[in-house]
Amino acid sequence: MPRSNPGQLTNISADRGVAALGTVASVAALFSAAACCILPLGLAAIGVGSAGLSSVVPFHWPLTIAAIVAVAAGWFLYLRKRQACARDATCTTAPPARSTFILLSLATVVVAISVCWGLIEAPLMRALGGA
Repeated sequence: MPRSNPGQLTNISADRGVAALGTVASVAALFSAAACCILPLGLAAIGVGSAGLSSVVPFHWPLTIAAIVAVAAGWFLYLRKRQACARDATCTTAPPARSTFILLSLATVVVAISVCWGLIEAPLMRALGGA
């Protein structure tokens, strides 16, 4: 029976933690981009007030840059670990989990939307009946 490596669970947790951090950071960046215009319209449509959301707008680019760094670090760690286990047949650490790949992919999409928000906002506002 193979013995489990105590560091193995720590590595899996670290990978998932970096992927989750990247996802949270990218959602925060997108939220700050949408806070001034689209989010209030969407929240008003479902009956939720949106006073004060404009206070997070100045944090859009700092949050977007932090999200890009976090997601890039996540991809770097994911690919490094995946390549290390692919090269070494006696790899003692577990390969990256599928959930890590899914979270990193989701985070990448959300960060891309946040980066392109200036191009997306005007057509979205028109579609929602805004300015």
